[in-house]
Amino acid sequence: MGKLKPVKANFLDRVIAAVAPRWGLKRLQARTRLELANYYRGADSSRLRSDWILTAMSDETPPGWELDRLRSRSRDLNRNDPVASGATSTLGINVIGSGLRPQSRIRADYLGISNEQTQKLQKQAEHIWQTWKSQADAANRLDFDEIQFLAFRKVIEDGEIIALPIWATENWRYLNRAIELIEADRLKSQNYQAFNDTGIKFGPRGEPISYSIASIDEKNKITYKTIAARDSNGRPKILHVFPTLRPGQSRGIPYFASVLSYFKDLADYLEAEIVAARVAACLAIFITTQDPYGTLAGMTAEREPSTNARIQQIEPGLVGYLNPGEAVNVVDPKRPGDTFNGFIEGMFRIIGVALGLPYELLIKDFSKTNYSSARAALLEGRRVFLNWRSWFARKFCQPIWELVLEEAFLRGLFEAPDFYRYKSEYCRAQWIGGAWGWVDPVKEVEASKKAIDYSLSTLAEEAAGQGRDWEEILEQRAKENQKIEELGLSIINLKAPKEDKNNAESQKE
Repeated sequence: MGKLKPVKANFLDRVIAAVAPRWGLKRLQARTRLELANYYRGADSSRLRSDWILTAMSDETPPGWELDRLRSRSRDLNRNDPVASGATSTLGINVIGSGLRPQSRIRADYLGISNEQTQKLQKQAEHIWQTWKSQADAANRLDFDEIQFLAFRKVIEDGEIIALPIWATENWRYLNRAIELIEADRLKSQNYQAFNDTGIKFGPRGEPISYSIASIDEKNKITYKTIAARDSNGRPKILHVFPTLRPGQSRGIPYFASVLSYFKDLADYLEAEIVAARVAACLAIFITTQDPYGTLAGMTAEREPSTNARIQQIEPGLVGYLNPGEAVNVVDPKRPGDTFNGFIEGMFRIIGVALGLPYELLIKDFSKTNYSSARAALLEGRRVFLNWRSWFARKFCQPIWELVLEEAFLRGLFEAPDFYRYKSEYCRAQWIGGAWGWVDPVKEVEASKKAIDYSLSTLAEEAAGQGRDWEEILEQRAKENQKIEELGLSIINLKAPKEDKNNAESQKE
């Protein structure tokens, strides 16, 4: 936006101002407003936007007290709000599922080795990982698949996860490398000047140098430990994983931050509707005597004598007798109203937009969708899930994979010549997640087959989309074919002969 130029009064403005100064001023103000209409309305500070007051500061990370409040409210939603808890589970199940697993992708031409040697190294790497992941947890409780799911859930709930790749000393371990997960609340420090409000000490380029981790000792006293970001060889000594939304951001922000108020308002609204429905469900009958003189003379029908006790609450099935001259004004809440369903659906759609989840996936409601709309919703959701999966694999899984393979190499379990020179190539991997299934298996299998036939996709990509390894598929197919030949069997052709098809069509006619 260029520099705003003042609006000059023309001849007519000056004439009107000379005769009627007040009208001249209004005319000049109106022309000024028209001039301002050519600029950004988002910067308008008129009466309608007077309450939209923001500071000019551009903090990359919210202050500590604000992050603590956001995390607490996000955790409360995941504990008590069914939709928020369901959204977190939906993201975790579709992104991580039963765990991301690596497929070694070592390239023979880059290393100058044979294809046979490359395949041997790939199988070694995957076997090492498969053996280690059951012992991955420093607390000896979780395997690495469960660690992944928990870490990703904390990224959604807290905005970040902290993992320490420690060195465990048990003799029974296959490898000594183990992973310890740490809550985001423990990343803080008493020394504000050295670590500031984030608990992180930064270098001149904004790179993390060390982290301050709080813990409670045996005497319930809080102690602080400083952990370097990397060792002298560049290995990560701490993994601080969070989605970066702004340059210079140093702490993660809960994924529900933009919709916390919507969830809270919606929960309060639903509670009010439930209370109103409970009141409306209370069927009560009140009998009122309109003849006080007849009552005094004993001329009314016999009934239980009144206790003159005040009825102070309404209960379902209540039959109450009122004293002479008393009456009841019935409160009819008429809830829920006609707009209840539309309002709730609209709120859920707004929340789904912020979370990147289509309405059908957020609420698990496909009752109003056909095949096309259901498939569109699933495809849109899968774009979000794939983006999250790729990000989490790079930030969390890949660094741990590299540490595990390095230790295996040092122990002689991974026969990789000149490992440190070609470390990035030896540790090259593709991370495969679980399958999402098909909406229409016949159509989608046919589409995958045509994509491979027309070189628009590969067997590796199609198999990865179903959470499987293409090499394992081919190896299993080879075993099955060999077994079929040994037993002298043949695969039954399930396609109907042309003659049968023609006979069927003639019978229909």
